[in-house]
Amino acid sequence: MEVFIDKKEYEGDLFSQLEATENFIKNHLHLKGEIKGLQRTDTYEIPLEAIRESLINATIHRDYSNMGRDIKVGIYDDILNIVSPGSFPSTLTQQDILEGRSEIRNKIIARVFKELGYIEQWGSGIKRIKLSCIANGLKEPLIQEKGDFVDVELFRLQINLKKVSTDYDGLTTDYDGLELDEKKIIEHINKIGKISTKELKEILNIGDTKAKDIFKIMINKNLIERKSSGRSTFYVLGGKS
Repeated sequence: MEVFIDKKEYEGDLFSQLEATENFIKNHLHLKGEIKGLQRTDTYEIPLEAIRESLINATIHRDYSNMGRDIKVGIYDDILNIVSPGSFPSTLTQQDILEGRSEIRNKIIARVFKELGYIEQWGSGIKRIKLSCIANGLKEPLIQEKGDFVDVELFRLQINLKKVSTDYDGLTTDYDGLELDEKKIIEHINKIGKISTKELKEILNIGDTKAKDIFKIMINKNLIERKSSGRSTFYVLGGKS
């Protein structure tokens, strides 16, 4: 946690905070694209159902009596981590929670969320979080009580990235283990010789922050290199002079 790529803090009503936090998370997760028929379907590496349920649980069950502590969300290379102030109710064990037993700390907040459709059934959220992640080929999430807060870890999709091979003219020939977005970037560089932030945003239909994140990840993997010419910045395949 010494270096942050991005950092935000949200205030306001609970629903605005939830929406803003979810958008922040989605902006920093990878998308998986699948072609079904004539259409492409994009899905996030962690199911949105699991993300939303985790955020809603953190909001509803948070201990609001301590104004100095906030819900904290961290996005790391291997996990999405959501930490909520307040331990489990004293009448319930961690096993009880995992088995679907529920005791509401903030009854008014929970009732409002239930009436507005944010909660389907009491005690069902943990089960949906786990089942949705497992159904998408992810490790079973960890939901633990740590001191006086609850810690949720949703595992990201881990890819065994093979070293990208190149032929004599520097064009990438081995795409095994690459993300779909990374493949598109490399294919564009193979055709044009370079790629700019503007071109990446147009190809993937994304914003500035997401484009910077993708470039940073690919540079760390030695897939591409950053180059500058005057006021313009562009990127070429890693290892090219």
